[in-house]
Amino acid sequence: MTPVMAAPLDPGNDAARRWAEEELSGREYQPPEPSWLDRFGERVLGWIVDNALGWFGGSDTIRTIVVVVAIALVLTLIFAVVRHLRRNPRVPDVAATAKSAAVLSGAPRSADDHRRDAERAHAAGDHDGCVIAAVRALARRAVERALLADEPSLTAHEVAVDLGPRFPEHADAMRRATDLFDAIAYGDRHASADAARAVLDLERAVGSTRPSPPDTARPRRLAVPR
Repeated sequence: MTPVMAAPLDPGNDAARRWAEEELSGREYQPPEPSWLDRFGERVLGWIVDNALGWFGGSDTIRTIVVVVAIALVLTLIFAVVRHLRRNPRVPDVAATAKSAAVLSGAPRSADDHRRDAERAHAAGDHDGCVIAAVRALARRAVERALLADEPSLTAHEVAVDLGPRFPEHADAMRRATDLFDAIAYGDRHASADAARAVLDLERAVGSTRPSPPDTARPRRLAVPR
């Protein structure tokens, strides 16, 4: 059986032109829509050209200078807005949300010293200060028990990650306490009286609980003697 080949396309000029117009009308061939920054810049420049030039009379030289200055101002404004948006994105940056504050920075103090600071802050109604001091007491007591490395760079997140497996019954509470520590340290949240009391109770409970044996399969930072 002889195969039947399709007849080759041989459009006329009008048909070819129509096909080309239909193809080029697709969205992929259209110029991109101007951004809101482009539209804003055009409006500002248009306002200056339509309104401000009349303040300087009919001198072509002055008009030219005004236009150049206006364009420079608009470009500077756009650059400043873009730079601000890049520094302050609406979508949270992963690295920013993952940052955690150092717990044991500053002059070395004992766990009992931090604990007394926390209790005094709670009694005075300083619930943020209570949480900060209580988490520091929790971390320092773990250092004193050789459960954590004595490192100035030790973060609240690391405290929860390292101590969680040693105190599994308190792991969730430690994670909440250290998250609250970070939120307070970076200034975007405040602790309630109940939350501060819970961190105080957690510090006492962890300090009086026998830790579980370390997981030898999990890498662990060694405590550094002072």
